Amino acid sequence: MTSAARTLRAWAGVHAMRPALTLLAVTAALSLLCAHAMIDSVGFLLFETPVSLLLLLPVLAGIAAGIGSHNTARVPLPEPARLTPARIAWLLTLTGLACLSVSVAQMAGPDLPWQPAVRNVLLHTALAITAARLLGPTLAWLPPVSLTLICMLFGYPPSEPAYYWWAVIMEETVTTSQWGVTATAFLVACVFYTAAPKLTGHTGRFARPATPTRGMPIQHKHRLP
Repeated sequence: MTSAARTLRAWAGVHAMRPALTLLAVTAALSLLCAHAMIDSVGFLLFETPVSLLLLLPVLAGIAAGIGSHNTARVPLPEPARLTPARIAWLLTLTGLACLSVSVAQMAGPDLPWQPAVRNVLLHTALAITAARLLGPTLAWLPPVSLTLICMLFGYPPSEPAYYWWAVIMEETVTTSQWGVTATAFLVACVFYTAAPKLTGHTGRFARPATPTRGMPIQHKHRLP
């Protein structure tokens, strides 16, 4: 048990867990305190139908999962294959915590069930971990926030209390097809997350040194007399 605790502590130490856990705690607190809150406008823009805040909070949880998945201290060696299950387990743990943070609201008895919030968490997590891998953890928020704003502002036809099919995160019910699309997007992001070190190399603080190509002189260090 001690060895497992040390391993978990070391694994968390090389990932950006402090900001991720802080954001998850904020999400959980808002979901519990604002379980019945509805949003009917953004600035001067009025919505045709008020939107439950529980549909929007998953964007914070997804960003937290994306930030927490980022390895901030990579070694200049290839990651062995045996780390792949650990990376998958780490990502699933973060996703589970994100789903739990938005499901805390169910303790307050909201009108909205837990399924739409969890659906949105999976989708935002897929976007955030992909952005964290490609753009870095500081921009993990960009795709989830952009999708949310686009859906909020342009996701519904004029003068109709409904949403376009692509604004799925605004729907208060979850269909089987939505589960399928969301799960597929999440699985694709998981595959990219686990394969990224092998595909793109290491770009962390300890980057992999470049291998000299043929014809390039190799400088040798000489010990001073």
